[in-house]
Amino acid sequence: MKMTREQLHDLVWSMPMTEIARQSGVREQYVARASDGAEVARPRAGYWQKVEHGKSVTRMALANDRYAASDVITIDASVRAAVQKPATVAAG
Repeated sequence: MKMTREQLHDLVWSMPMTEIARQSGVREQYVARASDGAEVARPRAGYWQKVEHGKSVTRMALANDRYAASDVITIDASVRAAVQKPATVAAG
C-alpha cells in the first residue's frame, strides 16, 4: 500500500486503525508503525470514543519538519514502512 504522508495523515484521522487495517488488508500495527516512522501524528487512545459520543476533539496538523507532505509511504507486511522522497529532475 503506497500513499503520501498527507494521504496517510488524512486516513488515520478519518477512521480508527482497526478499520484502516480491515479495509487495506494490512495489520493495524503496520499502519501505526508507518505513521510513527513518517512522523505522522495519529489520534490518542479515546479519540474515537469521544467522536462517537459527540465530544469535542482536536485533530493534530501534519508536521513537515523532517519529511515533506508529498513524500511517499509504503506500508507492506513483508517490509518495514519506508518513506520515499519524490524523484527530482535535474535542470540542465
